[in-house]
Parts: sequence; structure tokens; C-alpha cells
Amino acid sequence: MTRIYLASPYSGTEAQQIERYEQVCQTAADIIRMGYIVFSPIAHSHGIAVHGGLNGDHDTWKKQNLAWLEWCNEVWVVNMPGWDTSKGVKWEMITARLMGKHVEVYV
Repeated sequence: MTRIYLASPYSGTEAQQIERYEQVCQTAADIIRMGYIVFSPIAHSHGIAVHGGLNGDHDTWKKQNLAWLEWCNEVWVVNMPGWDTSKGVKWEMITARLMGKHVEVYV
């Protein structure tokens, strides 16, 4: 069974973060319906950051995300505003490619 790491931008205003969180949750649900196993760092970590008082920046989550990148078979990047300028998404894509993982922008 293919394990997908679903990368997406997150940083921005609080309103942007909530909008991005909601969009990636919907995208993850769509991919699950397609039969894939999905991990989305934003969908899985937004609530933890908000309720646990954790910083939502890339450096805070880098160690967590590295473990999930190792776990996945492929990285899909959500084609949403900011994906191509996100520091975190860029790091996820480069890291995945260095690990020999397939990376694609998911429309």
C-alpha cells in the first residue's frame, strides 16, 4: 500500500494558517478515499500546535517531519497558493528527493 506524505504550506497569518489547514484536511480526505495511506504534517500537527502551545514554524516541526518523510513512499505537494515559495515545502521536496522518493505536485 502506497504511503503518501502530503506536503503543503502553512506559515502566514492566523487566517491563512486556518484556511491552509482546512484545505489540506479536505485534500487528505480525498486521497484517503482513493485508497492511499496519508500523513499530512499540517492536518496532523495544526491542532497539536494550537492546543499544546507549540510554535508552528518549520524549525519546530523539522524533526517530526523528517521521521514521516522516511516512512513514506511518495511525497505529494498540494497545489495551493504558496506551495512554490514555502521554505518548509521546499525542504520537504529536497529531502524526499535525496532519499530517492517520488515527488509530485498534486492537483
